[in-house]
Amino acid sequence: MANFLDDIKNPFRRGNTLVQLMLINGIVFLSLILTGIILKFFSEGNVINKIINDNMLLIAPIKEFIWKPWTLLTYCFTHYSFWHLLFNMLTLFWFGTLVQEFIGSRKLLNIYIIGGIFSGLIYIGIYNLLSLTPQVNNINSSVLGASAAVCAVMFAAVTLLPEYEFYFFGLFLIKIKYIAWFFLLLSFIVPSSGISHLGGALAGYSYIYLLRKGIDLGSPIETIGDWWSSLWRPKPKMKIPQRKYSESTVSSKGLSNTNLDPNYFPDQDEVDAILDKIGKSGYESLTKEEKQKLYRASQRKD
Repeated sequence: MANFLDDIKNPFRRGNTLVQLMLINGIVFLSLILTGIILKFFSEGNVINKIINDNMLLIAPIKEFIWKPWTLLTYCFTHYSFWHLLFNMLTLFWFGTLVQEFIGSRKLLNIYIIGGIFSGLIYIGIYNLLSLTPQVNNINSSVLGASAAVCAVMFAAVTLLPEYEFYFFGLFLIKIKYIAWFFLLLSFIVPSSGISHLGGALAGYSYIYLLRKGIDLGSPIETIGDWWSSLWRPKPKMKIPQRKYSESTVSSKGLSNTNLDPNYFPDQDEVDAILDKIGKSGYESLTKEEKQKLYRASQRKD
């Protein structure tokens, strides 16, 4: 059980946004299912649907939305069905991997959140505009699922690497821009989905476009993300070993005790801090001492 919990905590400690997003979506889905099963013993009706509708679903009519503004974020982490969740997470994994490797974990989180919020606002705006002419308003009054946020990630990847190819179904190579446009156009079979996905696509494209001009719309999200990460990663405690060295043991190059003491191994807090730095800035950002500590940690025999 402890190992299972560690496997869940590690992505949050090390800043792997892609795995974090997939875990959060999965945990929310399982939590709602479990809650629904438990509450069915104490009440009647479809409890899980009521929980989602009352607290997680994005409601488009403005008079209802203003009383539940938090749903602008919760809807893009919540799913009704397992298959909806599975498709979104697979798509997020494929395209999110490209985005994370190309511009980093922090930017991937920005795109996902901005995509969900922007698409939600666009949907609310269009719905309420169409409600002025009820005879042509045939879109749903609510939205649920990560599709819009995932679509933002998809089109961010397309904007970054339009010529990149996936080995599709293990049969043939196809450029990701064709995959993205195919799924976007296909989604308009259901107008509500098409509008939501289009909002996400515009958000993903706009984020990369502005980022190339030096404008990062996700700076506030990164600040909040740093605070969230700190909750999962304990601050390393400074330990000053009481060792005595003769002057002859100190080299002119000023090497640290990681070079001098063959019995020294960094503790887990130090290793986590180094791995977190690699995740944010790359291996080359490490100091010589940090590289030595990482090497020593890899040589530890449990």
